[in-house]
Amino acid sequence: MPESNIHRGDDELGGCQNHSFYHNVYGLLMARSTYEGMKLANENKRPFVLTRAGFIGSQRYAATWTGDNLSTWEHLHMSISMVLQLGLSGQPLSGPDIGGFAGNATPRLFGRWMGVGSLFPFCRGHSEYGSTDHEPWSFGEECEEVCRLALKRRYRLIPLIYTLFYFAHTRGTPVANPTFFADPKDPSLRKLENSFLLGPILVYASLIDDDGGGIGGVGSPL
Repeated sequence: MPESNIHRGDDELGGCQNHSFYHNVYGLLMARSTYEGMKLANENKRPFVLTRAGFIGSQRYAATWTGDNLSTWEHLHMSISMVLQLGLSGQPLSGPDIGGFAGNATPRLFGRWMGVGSLFPFCRGHSEYGSTDHEPWSFGEECEEVCRLALKRRYRLIPLIYTLFYFAHTRGTPVANPTFFADPKDPSLRKLENSFLLGPILVYASLIDDDGGGIGGVGSPL
């Protein structure tokens, strides 16, 4: 958006100013206006708003997805640290486009990504127009079964996940935590970038690489 664009903000926000003045808070205000508009349309329903742009406070109005990613193992790895960093920054409801937005995922990549992504706070598969179909059943029966088991596991954990969101609402704590939260005094845990804690009891560890090696699993905290 050109910085010369004029926004007529409320007086308490700064009044009539160009976009450079409102740039950082613009995403927050978009999420807020969408949320409040949906509430006016149906006050008996809880709005769900999804945004890519945001600012401090946007977690009050919207979930955040991590943007247009690529169907690569590197971006699968990156999605873990991005979700954790967003959580530490006060954005508890976040997640990537599972399988990658741009490019063509392989069955192994999509299945592994769904295994990890099904335990992110925000879980959604999505891809751009022109890429191969990214529905679980598009990759064959084996991948479809992997995705089915991953999603069933998420639904079994809904009571825990819902509780973690309640704590995020009332205490400001992340839903997905870095592994070192299990023992902040252990410096070795601060180096782990391929695992995270889902609450105080459950840890998901994913050891993944692009040649098909590695394992993933769910267990107790370190």
